[in-house]
Amino acid sequence: MKTDIFIVGTGCSGLYMALNLPKDMNILMITKSKIEESDSYLAQGGMCVLKDESDYNCFLEDTLKAGHYENNVGSVELMIRMSQEVVRDLEKAGARFQKNPDGSFDYTREGAHRENRIVFHEDITGEEITSHLLARAKERDNITIIEYACLKDLIVEDNKCLGGIYEKDGERVEVYADTTVLATGGIGGKYKRSTNFRHLTGDAIDLAAKYNITTEHLDYVQIHPTTLFCEQDERSFLISESVRGEGALLYDKNGNRFVDELLPRDLLTQKIREQMEKDGTEFVYEDLRPIPADELREHFPHIVDYCREKGYDVTKECIPVVPAQHYFMGGIKVDYDSHTSMDNLYAVGETACNGVHGKNRLASNSLLESLVFAKRAARRVKRERIKEKNMFDSATLKLNVDPLILGALREDITSEDVSTNSVMPYPKKGQVELICKEDGIICGLQVFERVFTLLDEATEVEFFVKDGDEVKKGELLGKVTGDIKVLLSGERVALNYLQRMSGVATYTNKTAKLLEGTGIKLLDTRKTSPNNRIFEKYAVRIGNGNNHRYNLSDGVLLKDNHIGAAGGVKEAVQMAKEYAPFVRKIEVEVETYDMVVEAIEAGADIVMLDNMTPELLDKCIKFIDKRAEIEISGNVTKENIEILKNYDVDYISSGALTHSAPILDLSLKNLHPIE
Repeated sequence: MKTDIFIVGTGCSGLYMALNLPKDMNILMITKSKIEESDSYLAQGGMCVLKDESDYNCFLEDTLKAGHYENNVGSVELMIRMSQEVVRDLEKAGARFQKNPDGSFDYTREGAHRENRIVFHEDITGEEITSHLLARAKERDNITIIEYACLKDLIVEDNKCLGGIYEKDGERVEVYADTTVLATGGIGGKYKRSTNFRHLTGDAIDLAAKYNITTEHLDYVQIHPTTLFCEQDERSFLISESVRGEGALLYDKNGNRFVDELLPRDLLTQKIREQMEKDGTEFVYEDLRPIPADELREHFPHIVDYCREKGYDVTKECIPVVPAQHYFMGGIKVDYDSHTSMDNLYAVGETACNGVHGKNRLASNSLLESLVFAKRAARRVKRERIKEKNMFDSATLKLNVDPLILGALREDITSEDVSTNSVMPYPKKGQVELICKEDGIICGLQVFERVFTLLDEATEVEFFVKDGDEVKKGELLGKVTGDIKVLLSGERVALNYLQRMSGVATYTNKTAKLLEGTGIKLLDTRKTSPNNRIFEKYAVRIGNGNNHRYNLSDGVLLKDNHIGAAGGVKEAVQMAKEYAPFVRKIEVEVETYDMVVEAIEAGADIVMLDNMTPELLDKCIKFIDKRAEIEISGNVTKENIEILKNYDVDYISSGALTHSAPILDLSLKNLHPIE
């Protein structure tokens, strides 16, 4: 078989990645059992989300503390910053979360959280999320899902993944794919007591060992402190951490409370095991009765029902609970975009290790982490599918770009930065975050970085996106580290360039989308900001537009005043042919039918139909009849281009791409000193 994308696993990470890929990409997904038997369906408590900016530092610290500060801080920051975007996506997919009467989220809290920041749906949040993602995936003609298909091997050549081999009903099938994604879940099937489905046995980890794909922290396995004790050898049923967040208590065999129930999972598990050993029991007791009965039935109906099936009435008695394997924090090592050490191979979800969780996962970060980095993987695949658009080579940078940036810096710092020098008399290292404040297309990262490195070449800039990426409000785009004096002095110029270029790219992208499928190329003009043309025309390309002439030396464009000076269209074309190099195309701007006739008869290569009525456009296009290329121009904007796209022309040019594009709102925030 041949496909564009081969995704192994149909949990929330695999499904969310598939849904974030273009609809014209063929995607094959396989799952080892039936679709609904992924651990994503089992997540009870909920999903963390950044409530607002005031909770950012607390959310970050709670995650790091739970992970014993072995987390990859950059990964954690990316996860937190993208959390609101993910929740919006899930609601658009149909997922429902508990709301207050005013429509705001009714956040709950779990162990090791200092704040209520968890969105939830009853006690089946994972099922609510994953079932709706699955429903949306089934609506896509480009997504094929095969059940009961077990991945047996990868197809590898020179450390490049070419696909994989799966087995179904005794038949082995080779799948060749441009991109392969491992979303195979955890390793619980290897344990006697685990909340995982039994068929989740770490298949991707085994293949990583076979092909020397880098792995990390394979010993970082989380044990959930509270699962319902059962004598039979079956999957352990989770008693969600949320019940302890809402007030449930833990007792020893004598009915005495012995621990702080909201400790991080690993510490609470340790305390429970110590108590079990002390009491000589196989379990401790959990008491859900401190939670009002009505709230229990509303918030935790499935836990209540399952316990009743097993003979326990949680509104009247305690239940026996025991720790069980729950989550795998290690796995296949991936970068911020979920790419592995092998070319064309990604890993997402529980089988991947991006460092978010450190040595111990904070409750309800699993769904969020899986979704955030699945979406980042999809962005990376889309970006690599389109040929990378390079900005400026070293020669262009030094000869043409640097002088412009230095001029902008001199404009802002005529003698000194009085404000900065007042509060920072001595050099001190610091770091500041680049944050997106509205949705759009990012563009100009190289110029942004260059501003700071021209001030001090020791400045370090780390980006989490690339030019051309779609960015969302609240997303962390990068960090700048260096002398705080440099960060403060360069801030405004760097942001001015980045906001302006991103604004042009965003406006162009929205306009270009209106022409998709028509074959018409969208062009810019020379209506650019003085000394900023090199930046604005680059931004047009990043926004999927095309550049017209860069300057007056690039081509021959005979406009109304040229024609007037020459004495007519015919004369202007003839004179241009005699003077300009033969490799130059000759374009003529015309406003009347008679001028069109003259331009064609004179042998113009391109005819620009300027500010014409629909009736005149029809007449002129019919007369030209493919004897020259046709460009429509004149007050073209994003708002009126819908009318023009139905004409049989080659180009539509719009000065609005550069002269009317609003900036994209970006900000440098959270500046802080570092050692």
